[in-house]
Amino acid sequence: SFMTSAIKKWFLSPHAAERMQERNISVAELEKVLTLPDEVIKQGPKWIYVKMIKHRKDNLLAAVVLEKKEGLWLVITLMVNFQKK
Repeated sequence: SFMTSAIKKWFLSPHAAERMQERNISVAELEKVLTLPDEVIKQGPKWIYVKMIKHRKDNLLAAVVLEKKEGLWLVITLMVNFQKK
């Protein structure tokens, strides 16, 4: 399985913040996705961090991220009901 370092420093794009509210994703849930992902998928310059979150009916939760600077990541968007292609 592919392992990557957990994301420790991140910030939300305005779009991601909107999606977070809309999809009722808590900061704690987002933190779990970024720090303890079940899977990480590379897509060009972007990465998709995926995690199954207990008690959510709209799993899998996915965060699309882009590394901006050494160890600082931008969360571009958040998805629910994520399905791998």
